[in-house]
Amino acid sequence: MKFEENFGISGLAMIAVILGVFMAVLDSSVVNVAIPKMMAVYATDQNTIEWVITAYTLTVGMFTPISGYLADRFGAKRMYFLALVVFVLGSGLCGAAWSASSIIVFRVLQAFGGALLMPISMTILFSLSKPEKRGLIMGIWGIAIMFAPAFGPTLSGYIVQNLSFRLIFYINVPIGIINIFMAQAYIPELQAKEAGKFDLPGFVTCVIGFFCLLYGLSDAPTSGWSSAKIISLFVAAAVFLALFVVLELTAENPMLDLRLLKKRAFLASNIAVSVMMIAMMGALFLLPVFLQNGLGFSPLQTGLLTMPGALVTAALMPISGALFDKFGARPIAIVGFLVMLMASILLVNLNYNWTYSAIMLVYVIRSAGMGLAMMPLRTAGMNAVPLPLVNRASALQNTLSNVAGSVGVAILGTVMTTHANLSLATYTQKVSVQSLQKISAYGMHSSVYGITNQGDMSQLMSVLGQLAFQNGLRAAMIVTVIVTVIALIASLFVGKKQKMVGSKEAHAVAFE
Repeated sequence: MKFEENFGISGLAMIAVILGVFMAVLDSSVVNVAIPKMMAVYATDQNTIEWVITAYTLTVGMFTPISGYLADRFGAKRMYFLALVVFVLGSGLCGAAWSASSIIVFRVLQAFGGALLMPISMTILFSLSKPEKRGLIMGIWGIAIMFAPAFGPTLSGYIVQNLSFRLIFYINVPIGIINIFMAQAYIPELQAKEAGKFDLPGFVTCVIGFFCLLYGLSDAPTSGWSSAKIISLFVAAAVFLALFVVLELTAENPMLDLRLLKKRAFLASNIAVSVMMIAMMGALFLLPVFLQNGLGFSPLQTGLLTMPGALVTAALMPISGALFDKFGARPIAIVGFLVMLMASILLVNLNYNWTYSAIMLVYVIRSAGMGLAMMPLRTAGMNAVPLPLVNRASALQNTLSNVAGSVGVAILGTVMTTHANLSLATYTQKVSVQSLQKISAYGMHSSVYGITNQGDMSQLMSVLGQLAFQNGLRAAMIVTVIVTVIALIASLFVGKKQKMVGSKEAHAVAFE
């Protein structure tokens, strides 16, 4: 009771909310390590089995925007409870799947629940917590969304290596059932609101537009950015999303209220957070690729390397939230982005001679910067929105973050691959057997790769391929430096410490 008196929400209610979010975010990354095992079990190819990941990402991206309307129409607690049930059911079915096609279908069901859990959980905590404690509460909530993506590969690596891959889905079932009962018992009722007529044109154009965009981004590295398929997807995405924007700006009751972006603090915070998501998700994708394919680490070793960074982020989330309550978002975000920028610059020089501990240290520093900046910015944006519009604001904020994360993975993956291919082509044009001795000038040593015969061209090409791969990673890391600078600049416009716009203010206050 003392916790509830101080913060406005009971500790058990907060645990129930955060646990659901943790499971949903965890399942966006936990499958990646298990892909080779699934290919063998289901006797299918990589292009097919990768839809286990793609289907989840697409579904979350398409249905997050509708969460605000559903929370308004049926009540946040009721929709959170329903989302938990759907997610747990989908998880159990994924574990029991008998084929590649069945697990893809069940992942869609699981993802529909996951798409609603994050924005609605944010709404619940924001609505129940006291304004002066909201930064701390949101910081604790942020532990789930920042820690889960890093913890997922570690957990999955251990399970796949020592147990059955099906456990990565089954583990959600007992935890989820407990969470369902906790949510029903401890989360207070949040009354439904007058949501108006459902925005069907906006929903249809949104789903089609985001499907084309996210599918195009996920498939572009495989099919090629200039292929007819990808160009067609992006053209369709541009047409439907442009139509969606027009509909939402003119509709009396839009599904995704884009007019909220007229508030400077909300707009600036979303730009900063979205750009940071590009850097964060891109690095979470690139670094494991380099560690496993370049340095030969196992999935479990890779997960253990990123674990300290995740722990630091988790520890800093509530601290940054408490600092936000006292000082506001801007100074905390600036410090966080400067720390993140310093570490990102260091990662530009990442190469095969770096030690395990050195990579871990820089990654921890980078994670600390993200832990400082993320939740103050999210909370500041939400504080700029009138209380009756929190459901819609949460849906919009999470939609932008999801899309940004997908953009980050696609762009940084393409930059790495393209630059690596160009580097390899350049090296093969210039190299000769006699130039083997010069490789060490790039920070690599032929003895490391077992090359003892200078006439062995296959070994030479292998070394050049590794060098080109390293250069590709460095090019992608340069992009993360650029986007971190953009996020830093955007955070300057969040404004000074402000309090939440209360429910008594008119809707128009949000758009002044």
